[in-house]
Amino acid sequence: MLLTLDQTTVANMTAALEHVCKQIPPEKDSHVVRKAIADAMLVGANSGARSLPQLQEIGFAKLKEIVQPKKRG
Repeated sequence: MLLTLDQTTVANMTAALEHVCKQIPPEKDSHVVRKAIADAMLVGANSGARSLPQLQEIGFAKLKEIVQPKKRG
């Protein structure tokens, strides 16, 4: 996915990713998890979510999805 993002958005994405990744439980921390969070933020940015709070919200939602997967039943 190739996006043209302004410097402010890139800075917000970087800060949001760092903030969210600090909350990853050690037993779940991996490159795959971090990439999934970053990918979710990229999708959000592509959809217009470019502020720091918006990107953090997207990142935390993805982290929650990873840490607490939906129960099948």
